[in-house]
Amino acid sequence: MKMKLFVIKLVIIILFFVQFDSTYGQKTTNDVQHIVANGENIYKISLLYNVPPDSIRKWNNLDRNYTVRIGQQLFVSSRKSSASETKRSPNNILAQIPGTSGSLNAPLTDSLNTARQNKFLPFYSESVKGRSRTTFFGTVQYYYKRSNVLFRIILLLNGVFIFSVILLLITILFRRLMDGFDELKRKECQDRYRDYIAGWLYEEHTGEFPESLKKEFKYKVYRDFFTSELLSLHANLTGESAEKLVGLFHFAGLKKYSILKVHHSSWHLKAKGFRELAQMKIKEENDLISNYLNSKIPMLQIEAQLAWIQLNPDDPLSFLDDPDIRLTEWALLNSLHSLKKIDKTPDFGRWLQSPNKSVTLFAIKMTGIFKQFDNAEMVTQLLQDADPDIRLEAIIALGKMGVPSPGPELKQLFPGEGLINKSEIVRSLMLLSDSQNIPFFEEVLRDETELNLRILAARGFVSFNGIGKERLELIYEAADPVLKKIIIHAKDNRI
Repeated sequence: MKMKLFVIKLVIIILFFVQFDSTYGQKTTNDVQHIVANGENIYKISLLYNVPPDSIRKWNNLDRNYTVRIGQQLFVSSRKSSASETKRSPNNILAQIPGTSGSLNAPLTDSLNTARQNKFLPFYSESVKGRSRTTFFGTVQYYYKRSNVLFRIILLLNGVFIFSVILLLITILFRRLMDGFDELKRKECQDRYRDYIAGWLYEEHTGEFPESLKKEFKYKVYRDFFTSELLSLHANLTGESAEKLVGLFHFAGLKKYSILKVHHSSWHLKAKGFRELAQMKIKEENDLISNYLNSKIPMLQIEAQLAWIQLNPDDPLSFLDDPDIRLTEWALLNSLHSLKKIDKTPDFGRWLQSPNKSVTLFAIKMTGIFKQFDNAEMVTQLLQDADPDIRLEAIIALGKMGVPSPGPELKQLFPGEGLINKSEIVRSLMLLSDSQNIPFFEEVLRDETELNLRILAARGFVSFNGIGKERLELIYEAADPVLKKIIIHAKDNRI
């Protein structure tokens, strides 16, 4: 709103200066210098060169009384009269100036008083008398044709701006009216559709699909609402109930509309179509989905990957073989959710050596989450990788798998790592539940300077209960005040 007010004020200021500049004459290429002679005044000079007195005052920075002196040099823009103008005597011209008596010898003070009363002139010095009854658009057209180029451009821009604002307001109002109308339709059919879907689940409806619903589904609002309700319920069901809803989706003839969505040019409709195909187990468009597995549009890429996982359970992550595939954190989270829905989990060791870093990180993470112990040795080898991110993910995965064998490699890696990786090594060793790691925890507790690391090491003692807590009590008795506070903090179960 502030920006709109600023633009309006700016346009008004520009129009003011354009009007001021067009009111008083512009300098031309026929500039002359006039020497004031005895008996001359500003009005005589203006009549001599056929220019407005105010223009001469403006060009020469005269005072408000138009004072000139004999011998003064004045700048005047000389203009030739047009062929249509007739020759007029100075007295006749002067007679048209308000406040003069038609004589060159008329008192200058009368003319000056009138000039002060009319100091704001119209766009042009020519009279517009008799035009008071013309229309607004006629007046605008009159001044537009006689204005300079800058004013025409500004006038056109203002016209475009006003037209755009009106069009935008009409569009917003129309859209709101349509949204309100659609909302009324949804409320009107909401209970009927939910009752029908519930009845279908309990096998209350048999035979052909009702003709009344078929007619309603010709309209997008009704069809989309029914599909949305069906998919929402299907997402929360499994087994036979979910299969019944898939059958209803096909029975209602909604499959063709989902296929139309995946072929639509708008990416958001295409993504919605991918989601519907995945939920309803429609594999006919697998080739099209594969074209968007690495789309530059993140949401479209994610929906394509999720649809591929659900529609291809035998090899759900085959798209990871592409070395140029891009994986985001959000895509990884959704992929994990989809993988848990299918019966067959792929062997992630297939991608642990991928040249694509994001794929390798994903494979390491999934190996730890799904506890694929057969890949523990390959993950342990990645502790020597040059990339600290890969080492970090390998440390976390080994901790989740809980295999004691990588313990020595983790302890050997500890001294050369940064704070984050060191913290994860301590946590992973805690999860391994190997009492042989107690000396390592004691070394960290005594020698490390980072407070968080020392607290984690103390909690490592606590995690071993009997032998660990006994050793921690012995350390506490001989500890300095700082170490005692760390041990007390680590033993507090509330933290």
